[in-house]
Amino acid sequence: MASARTSSTGWVLFTSSIVLFATLCAAISEYAPGLSESYYEKTCPQAVAIVEKYVTKYLKKDSSFAGAFNRLQFHDCWVGGCDGSVLLNSTATNSAEREAHVNFGLRGINEVDEIKAALEYACPGVVSCADILIIAARDATVKAGGPWWPVALGRKDANESVDLLADGNLPFPVFDFSLLVDNFARKNFSAREMVVLSGAHTIGNTHCNGILPHLYNFTGGNNATDIDPALNKGFAAFLKKQCPQGNRTNTIFLDSTAGKFDNAYYKNVLAGKGIFITDATLIRDSLGKKIVKSFAQAKSTFFNEFADGMVKMGNLGVLTGPKGEVRKKCQFVN
Repeated sequence: MASARTSSTGWVLFTSSIVLFATLCAAISEYAPGLSESYYEKTCPQAVAIVEKYVTKYLKKDSSFAGAFNRLQFHDCWVGGCDGSVLLNSTATNSAEREAHVNFGLRGINEVDEIKAALEYACPGVVSCADILIIAARDATVKAGGPWWPVALGRKDANESVDLLADGNLPFPVFDFSLLVDNFARKNFSAREMVVLSGAHTIGNTHCNGILPHLYNFTGGNNATDIDPALNKGFAAFLKKQCPQGNRTNTIFLDSTAGKFDNAYYKNVLAGKGIFITDATLIRDSLGKKIVKSFAQAKSTFFNEFADGMVKMGNLGVLTGPKGEVRKKCQFVN
């Protein structure tokens, strides 16, 4: 009896250890359930290489596409999850996310369609548009000199897209620090993670649409003298030449080294050279300024935390398994 009791106890302890180990593994997993780095290993092993090939082609033609692909991931994942909904066209009865005010000037959608066509030729009906966005953002960042991070795949595509959801979830370029913190907190991101992901503004360009409030309507005056006082005066004069009052469509680089992913963005913000109000506001708050200074001083810290933030973002609201679909064309539901 004694030996049986000892054996039973040992078995209970052994079983408990396995359960505890499994629980710990699940707790420390950095990917949402259903996602895996090897998801396409058997069904489309060349998927990642195909995406990389096309991203390389686009960046050789126009280096600002690095920023466009980063923006696409953020603008997709932040609205209902990483489900490719930002790519869908509007219909006669529905205005899609792409039509939202906050998505003015969104680029890269036709390029994603071209990548999708290549994947459909190689592996019909296998690779989702949502996954293309995740891979393209990573590859574009690396090719611009930024950090690499692993991409877990297996997302499915949504079959709906609504403009009001984009305007209700994405931060507008006029948000102050507290509004930005609140916006990111709703997605379970900290103030520090908000500041690190703002560093995506180190690459690419933007239309003047989001800059005009910084230059002509900071307090609601809507005139040539209503400038954000935090802006460097020389820089404000430069921006006004690039973005005359009322001109929404001119484009301008986001920072002084816009073709290179680095930490110059944070140095520019500290110098009063943030392009958007959302950039300049980072140093109006003591916590924000402390974080900006840390990234300005240590590029490796910024790179590591940016990579972590992109992985975390890629887990938001994913559709896996029987949920969603794999679109044949990214701008249209099947």
